[in-house]
Amino acid sequence: MLFALIACAGTEPDSTVDAVDLRLEYEETEGATLVYEPPDLIVPAYTDQQYCWFTSYDGPDVGVTGGTFYQNPEFGHHVIVMRTSADPELYPDGSVHDCTEADDVPMTDMEPFVLPTDLLEGKAILELPDGMANKMKGGARLLVQSHHINYTEDDILVNDRIDLITTDLENVEVFAAPFAHTQTDLAIPIGEHTETVTCEFAEDYDLLYLLGHMHEWGQYFRIDHNKEDGSIETLYELETYDPVFRDNPPITRYPDGFPVKKGESFTTTCVWDNDTDGVLTFPYEMCVTTGMIYPATVPDLCEPD
Repeated sequence: MLFALIACAGTEPDSTVDAVDLRLEYEETEGATLVYEPPDLIVPAYTDQQYCWFTSYDGPDVGVTGGTFYQNPEFGHHVIVMRTSADPELYPDGSVHDCTEADDVPMTDMEPFVLPTDLLEGKAILELPDGMANKMKGGARLLVQSHHINYTEDDILVNDRIDLITTDLENVEVFAAPFAHTQTDLAIPIGEHTETVTCEFAEDYDLLYLLGHMHEWGQYFRIDHNKEDGSIETLYELETYDPVFRDNPPITRYPDGFPVKKGESFTTTCVWDNDTDGVLTFPYEMCVTTGMIYPATVPDLCEPD
């Protein structure tokens, strides 16, 4: 028996704020049983803004098999849902917090829950193979993170939505979860700069897909697989990092799975050209390798010291 939930809808915007209304009517995702709509957001002119909205899932344990992540296609960078253990007294359900800076909310208390498998203009799609699902536990506290970039001279009013499709656990043959290898302690000086991030896998997994993520100052990106026999294989390389990859990066897919073993690692190489007048830090720039692994019920996360 599927449990249907409509999360608290967005609140009415402050009528005293003069912003260009760019809210959209999003089509319903067929079969969606969980719908999350953060409050409408005002993004000031010429800002790179990230907001975090807290909520909870109060249904039974289920498997998430698909979904759609909606944003304004011109200004949206991403909208994702994460699990969080943030103190509910400090971050109660329904509250919205500016989380543009890495330490604005307790980022260490967040972990990715579901990540889309396809990135399209204006929406991202989660579509898992038959019999595969992410596990959603009853009582989970969730955080919806909305990131927008407003490059215009006007404040804008926008809205996001996440539709998720679920199934009973008895229908799930294998659970999948995200993995993310990243470096948030970034200090990219003016000019060309290179960082490498090496992360080991905690267990044996198969990869469902793989992608890399930087922002508009990115120039080059590579993922190397350091195997247990000592050999190294380049799995993913973008010799010229096009700024459009920030929102629509190439994705390497493994329909039959790509095995990685416990103790093996990925080394991510990121090269930027910082043409600003100061140091670039996270989250204005990123160096992230991510994708989906199975079998797994919790994410495999790595941020080296």
